[in-house]
Amino acid sequence: METIGRLEPVALRAVWPNEASAFTPWLANNLDVLGQAVGLALVLKEREHPVGRYSLDLLVEDAQGRVVAVENQLEQTDHAHLGQLLTYCAGTQAQIVIWIAQSITNEHAAALEWLNDNTIEGVGFFGVQVEALRIGDSLPAANFQVIVRPNDVTKASRQASIKRSNWTWEAYADELRLPLERIEVGRFLAEAIADAVEERGLAWQMVMNKGYVAFQRPGSYNVLIIDLWVKRVPRLAAKVPGSPSEHGLVNPFPQLEDSWDGDNREWGWTIPPGTEIPDLSPLLDLIQPLQPATGPMQAGEPSEPNQLPEHAAIPAILAQGTTDDRSRTNGTVSTSDTL
Repeated sequence: METIGRLEPVALRAVWPNEASAFTPWLANNLDVLGQAVGLALVLKEREHPVGRYSLDLLVEDAQGRVVAVENQLEQTDHAHLGQLLTYCAGTQAQIVIWIAQSITNEHAAALEWLNDNTIEGVGFFGVQVEALRIGDSLPAANFQVIVRPNDVTKASRQASIKRSNWTWEAYADELRLPLERIEVGRFLAEAIADAVEERGLAWQMVMNKGYVAFQRPGSYNVLIIDLWVKRVPRLAAKVPGSPSEHGLVNPFPQLEDSWDGDNREWGWTIPPGTEIPDLSPLLDLIQPLQPATGPMQAGEPSEPNQLPEHAAIPAILAQGTTDDRSRTNGTVSTSDTL
């Protein structure tokens, strides 16, 4: 008895009969699927954006605020679309250009590679092939394959994944008057999470906000939060659909007391003074399967208890002197699932 299905290709035109009226609207509503393929959190700005007498299929923005131009083809790449691509890049001042086609010729792939090597720093070109697949009688699903990617836009570096904002570690100290010891703990947590995210190839981006740092999946949905402001000690929290007991989640940090915030669906831990900060990899392994592929998080069904992998502890960093006797701005920090 066959228990595993086989992927079968489906003609693109059978799924999207028309590029402008079918594929482009679908892509505009499912940018997270494309974002997972290229490693960027994408947000739609405008469909059919006018550029002179031409129209760009999708004008998009990523989590860093960079302008992204997306041009589609449901057939093989051609010279006409390559010319349009350059026109759209100049007309929108795009920093990232994504050319989607059923197939990308070797010549056009080489042209995109040349552009990545020779254009100004901060501008990058993706070449992405799209196909439709199904298993048996299932609904067809889009599958994006990155053929060409920029050299410097998606390097796996922490700095490149930080959203542009007015908030920095220095601003936390200067404007929020947070003690340096607390900031150092937050920075350590953020760097450890960034390393774990990179190791797993996840399209989660680090975003610095007023008083807290968030790691967001495509669509700007928070997955992990490091709060440095509301409490007088740093707090690490993970977004999960329901309480840990409902999903059979075992505390990955038995040396730390966990708490559940049902209103915000946050499973959290505070880091009291003198506490060793543990390896954060087990936490990512627990919550990653619970994160939806698209859209906001929905309450899920309870699951079997998750077994923790064995991980060695990260060298300790102590959160000492976290009591802040200085005055600070009153306020609350919103760390809801969607910012």
